[in-house]
Amino acid sequence: MSEGETPSAKLAALAVDRLIASGLLRADERDALIAKIGAGSMSGDDWKLEIDLAITKGATQ
Repeated sequence: MSEGETPSAKLAALAVDRLIASGLLRADERDALIAKIGAGSMSGDDWKLEIDLAITKGATQ
């Protein structure tokens, strides 16, 4: 994490990394998810879609 990151971005990065490790988010979308969560623009429907996509991707691998 760089010095210029906001506290929201730092927290979003920690949360996203843990959710990726748990298989609940896709690693290839990490940076986009951190930006969206850090900015506070991630809606409930966005969360549901990302989790559904990650679970589906995990099931096919």
